[in-house]
Amino acid sequence: MRIRTAIRLGCLALACAFGAAARAGPESTPASAPRSNLEYWLERSESAPAGPAVQPAASNPFGRARRFRRTDALPGVVVLSDGRLLAGGVYTTREKNWEVWVPSQRRWRHVPPIFVLGIHAVVVREEMDKEWRWKEMGSDERVFTGRTRPVRRFLWRFHLIDGSTLTGTVKGQPLWVETPRGRSGPFILHERSVGRYGQTLRDLVYVKSVIISRRAMREVLGRATSAPASAPAG
Repeated sequence: MRIRTAIRLGCLALACAFGAAARAGPESTPASAPRSNLEYWLERSESAPAGPAVQPAASNPFGRARRFRRTDALPGVVVLSDGRLLAGGVYTTREKNWEVWVPSQRRWRHVPPIFVLGIHAVVVREEMDKEWRWKEMGSDERVFTGRTRPVRRFLWRFHLIDGSTLTGTVKGQPLWVETPRGRSGPFILHERSVGRYGQTLRDLVYVKSVIISRRAMREVLGRATSAPASAPAG
């Protein structure tokens, strides 16, 4: 009798122990086994319910949820001398810094694009160049043909993220803009721009400013999408 009573009490104790373990669940761990922050965030990401990805608004094709095709492109606006505004992803040659010759320092400065807030053209000189030829073989007398072409010389002022500026010469570095309609460019930043004979200074379009700003990009894109469509010709 005593043996049977002891067996029954033992079974009851085991049943109570298993029941308590089941109620505690698999996530209860001893206090002596701490969990790292990495494990915590991994568990949260794995247990997060899957849902549809957030899509950017129709008026903003370059929202936070969408990346540019070029991973090194920066959101911004390129302002051209003819008044055009090109908004989108701005970039130069892949894996290349902006190379600026600074006369006051007598050295080249290599500026990573991510450090640049803006680039502005400084027109040093502009004129109409007259076409000419020598009057005859061996003569030092010039004869002008009457044709002209526009010529400009530039310096470029870089505004950096620390608030400083850097002004110098850029020796022909390309710039592209990835817009909703495709890629525009290349626009060349150089020290001397020469047009064709018969053109005017106004015809020789150049980059006036490059503004690296997501807000400016969105404002320009927003104005473009909200502008009323032109009426069809009657």
